Amino acid sequence: MTVVAILFGVACWMLGSWQWSRHVEKRIKVTAIEQNYEAAPVPIATLLGQAADGDGSRAGLTAEEQWSRVILHGSYRPGPDLMVRNRTEDQTVGFEVLTPFTTGGLTILVDRGWVPNARDAENTPSADPPPSGQVEVVGWLRSGEPDLGRDLPAPQLASISISDARARAPELSDVDAYVVLGSQTPSAPAGGHPVAPLPRPDEGLGPHQAYAIQWWLTMPAGLVFVWFAIRRQVVQSAEGSREEVPVKPKKVRIWDEEDA
Repeated sequence: MTVVAILFGVACWMLGSWQWSRHVEKRIKVTAIEQNYEAAPVPIATLLGQAADGDGSRAGLTAEEQWSRVILHGSYRPGPDLMVRNRTEDQTVGFEVLTPFTTGGLTILVDRGWVPNARDAENTPSADPPPSGQVEVVGWLRSGEPDLGRDLPAPQLASISISDARARAPELSDVDAYVVLGSQTPSAPAGGHPVAPLPRPDEGLGPHQAYAIQWWLTMPAGLVFVWFAIRRQVVQSAEGSREEVPVKPKKVRIWDEEDA
């Protein structure tokens, strides 16, 4: 029982540590949003360096650079958009619309927003095209998402994986980042399938900190249970020993018999 209690305590410590690491990740994300989301936009080359000039590559962004507000001048690539499925807005499932955008020596994905699903999941919904010609884009820089390894019909993607998107759009530069559209000038022409801008990201920290504390407080519970079990066993053994002691019969004296 003691070994099981110790293993239980170790498991609680590991689970609490994992929840705490999730809390730290959330805290870093929220801090980056608070500091960067409303900041003045900077040229994208300021963050991506040589990759934005077409002279190199960059693996990705640091945690503090996430949601940095950037400005781009260039043009959208003509042709079909890339569509990321299973994206929910206001409890409605749909697609996020990704369009390659060329600025200087960099071609990067711009997430133009969200459109609802078509009548069934097999069909890709329509989305109004972006503005043509020279466009100024102001948005937020984000790292690409993990590749989920799903084989979907073009132009659908399972996630905003830059490597997966590059397989569909080879002109994309070798940089693990994309831009979430905030505003663009000129604006997109009105059509029958408008692309809704994405809302401000969630800034909640979630329950991870509370869960970590709960797991850590539960750590000694196993040892406490063992202590009470041992104590109970000792008490029961002591009571059993007292019950087993034979009662010595009272000696009858002569005067006791005479009195009787």
